[in-house]
Amino acid sequence: MESTRKTLGIFGMGAFGRFMVRHLSPWFTILANDIAWPSQETLKEEEAEAVRCSSPAETAACDIVVFAVPLDSLAAVVREAVTSIRPGALVLDVTSVKTRPVEILSSLVPEHADLLATHPLFGPQSGKNGIAGLRIALCPVRITPELYYRVCDFLTERLHLLVLKTDPDSHDREMARVQAMTHFMSRALREIGVPPSQMATRAYEKLQEFTSIVLSDSWDLFLTIQKGNPYAVELRRRFLAELTDLEEKLE
Repeated sequence: MESTRKTLGIFGMGAFGRFMVRHLSPWFTILANDIAWPSQETLKEEEAEAVRCSSPAETAACDIVVFAVPLDSLAAVVREAVTSIRPGALVLDVTSVKTRPVEILSSLVPEHADLLATHPLFGPQSGKNGIAGLRIALCPVRITPELYYRVCDFLTERLHLLVLKTDPDSHDREMARVQAMTHFMSRALREIGVPPSQMATRAYEKLQEFTSIVLSDSWDLFLTIQKGNPYAVELRRRFLAELTDLEEKLE
């Protein structure tokens, strides 16, 4: 976050990990580790110039360490990394829920590292045309005010993101409605099918746009959003109950 180029280690090179590399490589020297990631020799030329495949120990020894793995894998990956995290390092996650990840990171990441939970409120699909003006939620966990404001400055001045400060419980409570419900309905509609139609109304066209939000989402991400958020299940049950009630009224 300073003028000197820092090292950034990313655990998890799925769709969002690679998306991060694309936007952060101008500012950081990036190392990455993923059990399923190809070797350096198999990367595309532009990828090889932006990121270097590294061991868990090397990745965890960076100035900034980002965990971009599914919630179900987070604890195991953090345990493998913690012995190599250096004093003064900044540790972040980019999980779509926050209560459980913060519990895991707080209990496992050593006290000598700063800890900041984050949720970029966008992804490869919604950010395909650029991320300027999009939102990112930050949950300060164990971080000095000075470093927190430096992070905010970087996100707003360099990446042009809108920073929203929150806490894990408030985040999950709001995202159950904002994200879990929308993804639940979008995936269901996608399974039913919302094909193009020459008689499409504007409302139908909007429905087609709505179903596209999950096109690039993995099943792991869907599980994290639905099962990792403690407030999502109640909203799903209420929604399904309302559908049942509407069907009964029609009959």
